[in-house]
Amino acid sequence: MVTKTIATVFKNMNQEKKDIVEEMGFGSLAHVPEMNVSHALLRELIDCYDEYHGCLKTLHEKIYITPVKVAAALGINHGGEPAKIPQDFCRLRTEVLIAADDGNRFPKKVDYRKLNEEDKAIFEGLKCVMLATLTKSVLNMSVEGEENRQKFRRTFVVFVQKCLLLRATVSMASAIHKPPIFCVDNARQWDWANYVLSFLWNGIENKRKGKKQSVEGCVFVLMLIYFHETKFPRLDGLDAPPAPWVAYWTEKMMLDQIFEEATDTMMLLKYSAN
Repeated sequence: MVTKTIATVFKNMNQEKKDIVEEMGFGSLAHVPEMNVSHALLRELIDCYDEYHGCLKTLHEKIYITPVKVAAALGINHGGEPAKIPQDFCRLRTEVLIAADDGNRFPKKVDYRKLNEEDKAIFEGLKCVMLATLTKSVLNMSVEGEENRQKFRRTFVVFVQKCLLLRATVSMASAIHKPPIFCVDNARQWDWANYVLSFLWNGIENKRKGKKQSVEGCVFVLMLIYFHETKFPRLDGLDAPPAPWVAYWTEKMMLDQIFEEATDTMMLLKYSAN
């Protein structure tokens, strides 16, 4: 699973690169467990996801998947704000999508014709690059000097999208990964949570239409929110750990929960069988 790749990269990156990633607002992804996840569970999550209402339909309740929860799960920004769960959390039960200012949304695509020559070179340099190449670049490239640091930021943004956040049909970066590479100077101000959620919706919808498409990274977020809200129904309760939730869920805890789903609880499977 692609989450294993991102965990391996964080484990092997030097501290200087980790500091840059932290400045960009992606430091919490260091907690992503180095593990493979059952494809059967991923399929069940997809089957139980209602993209129209934006929720998982489980045996006991509906779990709404909102930008606030995506931000809290991964520790990424939503609308330029750090991840946090509001005290009045009950209002999120009916929330499908929290609108953010248009200024915090990435452009849907890059207009290549309007790029200057320098930006065109940047765009071409990351065109159709394979995930394996991105992984090696993130680990091996120099960050000495601001020019190299900027190159690292752009490469990492494409890597983290390709590896964890966004859908893709093949194992290489494509045009859908490009808009954020020109926004790395102020990466924290962008609405990453809505960005992730929109691709989750589209990816699952296309998957159901029979298109050959990998949505593993997005579904990892779905799985994390499902596990967390099942264990902590009151996300603002005293016993509930703070964001980022991915920091709470160790590899062992997630594997134990996956085993429980596959043997005893089967909340998703029971629901989908009815």
